[in-house]
Amino acid sequence: MLKKINFGVMIYFLAVLNAVAASNSSSISVDIGSDEQGNKNTAVAVDLSLDSTKQIMFGAGRSVVPAGAETINNNFLYFGLSKKVSEDWKVTGMIEYSGLKDQYSIVSTSVPVRFTQDTYFLEVVPAIRTISLSTLNNKKLFVSSTALGLKAGWYIGKYFRLSGSAYSYAYSRDVSKLATFQSTRYFNEKTLLLSSGLLKRSYNMETGLDFESFSISAGKNRSVSAIDNSNSDYIYTVFDYYLSDSWSLSLLYGEYLNTPADQNNYTSISVSHSF
Repeated sequence: MLKKINFGVMIYFLAVLNAVAASNSSSISVDIGSDEQGNKNTAVAVDLSLDSTKQIMFGAGRSVVPAGAETINNNFLYFGLSKKVSEDWKVTGMIEYSGLKDQYSIVSTSVPVRFTQDTYFLEVVPAIRTISLSTLNNKKLFVSSTALGLKAGWYIGKYFRLSGSAYSYAYSRDVSKLATFQSTRYFNEKTLLLSSGLLKRSYNMETGLDFESFSISAGKNRSVSAIDNSNSDYIYTVFDYYLSDSWSLSLLYGEYLNTPADQNNYTSISVSHSF
């Protein structure tokens, strides 16, 4: 069976999207990252405030994944509309696409619902996904999937914060069969490599300190593969520096815990502008 792809390279990009979705002002963020396994990531996230209660979010990203003598481009697009339905409640509708045309793709529709108070927030994220895999004879195999995410965050004192999330995924077919030798008779290398990133569960814990001109965060992610039931762990630290009221710079350093020591580092830089 082919090696399993490590999508830790996309973790910070997803964190950028979460930050944008939670923002109340218009902003644009650009993120560039890479790791020692040859994965490279670029992403742009845009948030436009229509008024005090509505926001539009859209963006795009790409992971370049090494696959032997060539590379695979795993693309990502999303669009969302967020509405603050009351002082405490916000509802967002999201449509997301990721994958490689004519090889493998996921189309996801989700409706995050967030409850916010002065010192904490709670969010539930139900989602429905359609997964498309292309066979060697150019036929399409579709797998339906549901997902449920739970997020929570607490602000303790003036500077300290703590947050966490957990996601669970279910599939209409037994996707673990993609790990068998027989799967190579029906799917090519690119399709199998991209589908190896399908998850059964994922978790995140993060803590941080927020000051007037900068913030420091540290966190850990664990993902459980739906393909072979293995765990992938990733730890990271983030330093955010606020250059001005409208510009900020973020630096991330992370390590994969389930890879050789000489292939475990991931770094990224992000620039954001609020307007």
